[in-house]
Amino acid sequence: MLACLLTASPAEKPRPKPKPSAQKCPDEKINFTQATACRHDGYVFCIPERDKKLLAAIKRIAPTAENYAHQRCGETELLFLVPIQQDESGFCVERGGAMTDKAWNQVCSLARQPRIAGIRPMHFE
Repeated sequence: MLACLLTASPAEKPRPKPKPSAQKCPDEKINFTQATACRHDGYVFCIPERDKKLLAAIKRIAPTAENYAHQRCGETELLFLVPIQQDESGFCVERGGAMTDKAWNQVCSLARQPRIAGIRPMHFE
């Protein structure tokens, strides 16, 4: 009996699953490019006022996002601002130039949220 067990072929090893391809950035929802993103002071977007699930996703994706509650997009929408940290090495390749891949992925992650209709650049005056 032991001889039968020893000569049996070993169980086939499971093959690794292929890695999912990276999600496409919905750049049609973003009104600036990665190459020009750091020419702006930040970017803004609107969300439905009572969408707690989306609010939690925003805070997870972009912890620096600020709710400008005194400013609204519409009667039932809130305006959010994400400041672009020009001097932070992980944010801009160079001051006034391109955004790093990591920072751009943050913008793309926000744009993938179905209830965010668009993301626009913003300049402080």
